[in-house]
Amino acid sequence: MADPLVPSARRWTRSAGVAAVLTLAAASLAAAGAQLVRGARASRAATTLARQVPRERVPGYAGSTSCQSCHPGEHASWRASFHRTMTQRATPSALIDPSAFDARVLHGVDGDSRVERRGAELWVQLVDPVWKLENLEGPLDPSAPPIDAPRVWRRVLLTTGSHNMQVYWVAAETPRKLHSFPYAYLLDEPDRDFDAALDRQASLDDAGPRGRWVPNESTLLRPPLEGGVYTWNHVCIKCHSVAPQPGLAHEGRGRVDTRVAELGIACESCHGPGEAHVARHRGPVRRYRAHLEPAEGDALVNPARLDHERSAEVCGQCHGITRALDDDAWSDAGSPYLPGQPLADAMRPVRHPVIETQPWMDEELAATPDFFAQRFWPDGMVRVGGREYNGLLESPCYQRGELSCLSCHSLHDSSPRDQLARGMEGDAACLQCHNEYADESRQRAHTHHPAGSSGAACYSCHQPHTTYGLLKAMRSHQISSPSIEESTLYGRPNACNLCHLDRTLAWSMEHLEAWYEIEPVALDDDQRALAGAVLWALKGDAGQRALLAWHMGWREALAVSGDDWQAPILARLLNDPYAAVRTIAARSLTRLPGFGGHGHDAVGDPDARAAAPGEIERRWRERGDAKGRDAPALLLPGGELDLATIGRLVRERDNRPVTLAE
Repeated sequence: MADPLVPSARRWTRSAGVAAVLTLAAASLAAAGAQLVRGARASRAATTLARQVPRERVPGYAGSTSCQSCHPGEHASWRASFHRTMTQRATPSALIDPSAFDARVLHGVDGDSRVERRGAELWVQLVDPVWKLENLEGPLDPSAPPIDAPRVWRRVLLTTGSHNMQVYWVAAETPRKLHSFPYAYLLDEPDRDFDAALDRQASLDDAGPRGRWVPNESTLLRPPLEGGVYTWNHVCIKCHSVAPQPGLAHEGRGRVDTRVAELGIACESCHGPGEAHVARHRGPVRRYRAHLEPAEGDALVNPARLDHERSAEVCGQCHGITRALDDDAWSDAGSPYLPGQPLADAMRPVRHPVIETQPWMDEELAATPDFFAQRFWPDGMVRVGGREYNGLLESPCYQRGELSCLSCHSLHDSSPRDQLARGMEGDAACLQCHNEYADESRQRAHTHHPAGSSGAACYSCHQPHTTYGLLKAMRSHQISSPSIEESTLYGRPNACNLCHLDRTLAWSMEHLEAWYEIEPVALDDDQRALAGAVLWALKGDAGQRALLAWHMGWREALAVSGDDWQAPILARLLNDPYAAVRTIAARSLTRLPGFGGHGHDAVGDPDARAAAPGEIERRWRERGDAKGRDAPALLLPGGELDLATIGRLVRERDNRPVTLAE
């Protein structure tokens, strides 16, 4: 007989099975519980995140994804553009460089900051922006010890920029209000690997660092020691989102209700709200009927079918210097402008007083000369990038013809690099109206330059790079003709001397008088004896120095004026008071033979920057680039560097504060 104290095999198996089932059940319950906890945490995190970022819902707007099924080609071309990525949710796929958030420490005037990636989230440690706003009255002095301030970890919520640089936005003390992280990620060579950049995750994940972290202030052309905490809702929202509604009316009460139809610059920015259009065309039967019936309530606009004024205004809503009709109304509900409507009904384009004093101009603006100095040259030509519409307004081809933005540009049939329409890279845009110059002999007689050369290109003379923005020079969008008067009276470099960097203003004036009967103007001794580029680079104001630093690395100018003399001039700019000028000079220096790896950091150690001119000059002498060259206009009499004149020009530098509000 079996021992009653020893269970039989059957009894043991049944007991073990029950235990196993109970164990599995307990494990399942534990797993389910853990899953519920994780789900609850994820839900709470999603809810918290939703309360921190702008609401993406504005009545009447459908969003770009609703356009894709019917307009796949247009959607794809827009998606490849930098308009789309101008503002994005902060995810690893949105990064301009996948290696940027690599747990590094950033050293700044307010102490150390940190960046790191936590799974699909981007996090930064920084001085508490709220504490900074409440306790710091002015900018920080880089020479002073780091401040003792509370530091906080904040999740990066949005990014702005995707071509040249990228800035990052974190939650403020008020929901939906976003403060800037004090560092931007700057690409070393914005156009390097350009095609790959359009598909960054597929092409650049393993390509290594493409740039570096720099203080936000160093990306802007403004006096040293300016600073502060930037807020996305106040400024960037205006042009970096669709149908923005800042919702700042109750900010003083701790409440902000910022709304956008979509982040970035999307379909409805240019075509208008599409909700009614989408509803009307949903389904094949509705689409068929829509072709037969009038489109009541369908407010979509095709800018290409508008007249040249209304068409240009679609771009001008963002690419213009404008003023809101009512600042308080704008800060709450945004602009009422819709594509196709007169822009002046929603906002007023600003013209420089030298051109026209606007009867609507408020007393505050009229009494603020800095407003104009930060945006225009003294003769009223636009000086800053992103404001091309104002330049177009002053162009004779717009005023007396039908020139519009779409005469040259296209969003859907162009390279995303500059949105120039297909076939418009050369003179084709101008020849649409000025077709008499399609004849090579007439072109040569008009330009006095060989056909096919940079000097024969319409853009070179009539749209020179006299606009500053994004750490580079840009083409003016006010079509004009070169004269030396614009340089002597207004300080704006002329087209001739921006290509012929090695020539004097006197040389250019003689040719303009001989070729086009342009009246000469009085010049001083330096303007007669020294190259215009040298004068602007060494004794110009910060804006002029930035433009010339860029031109000294511009390949077309180097092909015309040589590339063996600029290094000592750029070396002086490596120690310029303005970080933006230093950055541009460092980039240009890399384009000169033998200086590709010069290694000087524009925002690095001040002592190292102070030593840069001597090191670059020594390297230049060792190369012997200008050995035996007698070029007094380039400060190289007999091939020897004229240090005395260089010193004098630097001492005479225009040190008046310059801020260019790009």
